[in-house]
Amino acid sequence: MNIRPLFPTPIACISNFITSKERLQLIKSIKNINHSSHDAISGDGLSSHRKDGQSSISLDRDIKKRIQTALDEYNTECGNKLSKLDNVWSNIQNSGSKLLEHSHPDCCISGALYINVGEESRIYFHNPNPYVYSTFRRESTPYNYEYNWIPVHNCELILFPSWLRHGGGEYINEMDERIVLSFNTK
Repeated sequence: MNIRPLFPTPIACISNFITSKERLQLIKSIKNINHSSHDAISGDGLSSHRKDGQSSISLDRDIKKRIQTALDEYNTECGNKLSKLDNVWSNIQNSGSKLLEHSHPDCCISGALYINVGEESRIYFHNPNPYVYSTFRRESTPYNYEYNWIPVHNCELILFPSWLRHGGGEYINEMDERIVLSFNTK
């Protein structure tokens, strides 16, 4: 039997995207930005995400350029039209908080740059196939997962299609000051 994965979803993981020095500078600048509660975070967590879609964070020109280069490479590899970095925000979560399942409508590619995360940190992606939930499973395989997760590390950049639902899944954050810089493209 020849099983073919017909509709794969591209997730880019780029380790060591920023240096340790850049990471520490971002932690300092993010802590100085106004954060408030957000519907996508339950428990003790805040976001600088603005409802008007404007960036709440001004990125260093070099980091912004590297993100745009990674986006261009991702889009080229996936056969997409190029997209431009649009809005950037940060989330700060404390112990017991959870990033709820959500997507980013009206955007092309979304990304997360992990600034301060623990050893067990991860991001969950949820299967976009609405019928997977009604499949009678004998066992779980990559073809019938309702969700899957990827471990994430400090200084790592993750890129994914904005329509892909993502969030904490079963993961409850167990550290204080878990910081993630997120962005969308248009």
